[in-house]
Amino acid sequence: MVNIRDVAKAAGVSVSTVSKALNKYADINIITKEKVLQVAVDMDYLPNSMARGLVTKRSNMIGIFFGDKINSGFDHPFFNELINSIKDVAGAEGYDILIFANLKRETNSYKAICYEKGVDGVILILTGKQRTDENIYELCKSLPTVYIDSVAYKNTNVNFIESDNEAAAMEVTEHLIKLGHRKILKIAGDKVACASYDRIEGYRKALRKYGIPIEERLIRYGEFSREKALKITQEFFSNEADATAIFASSDVMAFGSIEGLTKMGYEVPKDIAVVGFDDIDMAKLYKPALTTVHQQRRKMGETAVKILVNIIDEKGNNLKSQHVRIPTYLVIRESCGTKLNDK
Repeated sequence: MVNIRDVAKAAGVSVSTVSKALNKYADINIITKEKVLQVAVDMDYLPNSMARGLVTKRSNMIGIFFGDKINSGFDHPFFNELINSIKDVAGAEGYDILIFANLKRETNSYKAICYEKGVDGVILILTGKQRTDENIYELCKSLPTVYIDSVAYKNTNVNFIESDNEAAAMEVTEHLIKLGHRKILKIAGDKVACASYDRIEGYRKALRKYGIPIEERLIRYGEFSREKALKITQEFFSNEADATAIFASSDVMAFGSIEGLTKMGYEVPKDIAVVGFDDIDMAKLYKPALTTVHQQRRKMGETAVKILVNIIDEKGNNLKSQHVRIPTYLVIRESCGTKLNDK
């Protein structure tokens, strides 16, 4: 078996020079480095792809972080198609993907993790407090990064892809208004995500458009949690009970609301209309089938990879931060019911 001494002898250099060439040390002549790497390839000490990466300082690897914890997210139905699209497009562009999943690392620095693995860029699909983590900001300053649907409120000086959340929320609210609803309980996401605020603003815009008073008591935060949406729904209808529709900022929260209403003896949509957001696969299978906003998750993943690869290729030179909004569309199913005036 070929060892490092054999490579050094064949290349006519010292063992320490071979070591420097293989470990990307800066204090080694580029011609010497290329010679050493070529000898290493010829002697089957290194695969050619690895040697090429050592010269170009490129790994052709894209990292992905998502979830409150580094390895969470696969259990959420929103991510399946998104991750598959990232994988497919990255592969077509000549990149592999690395999903960071090791919870036992000694460092909480995303930058350190990425440099350890040598990724060329990172896609961020974050939730909760992770969106405002200073370690994430440190990473964004150090490596090409693109957010998908996970930017913190007003932190727009980054590359990010999102659905057109405001327009989508306005369309949902208008649809409910046209069905005759005037009191619409808005179960928003959290108080961190830009998407949460955009969906609230779309809701408000629609109410203003139709001259309907905006009541802050009708806006609650469910943090994208089924359990919290269930609790909010039960608390609201146990006390005020004057809303005739619920607009939840995720399908998962819409399911929680429907469960809460059912437990209280309400029928959906006969008594209360419910609309979600995401159009996950379960939405059309749920009983009643859920009216919801379809997010083009595949398109979001494709766009994120293409922007990231472009940043990597251009090394970030003179590239402005890109903000791309992907169009959505409303999928009308059973849960929103018919016009109240027709009852």
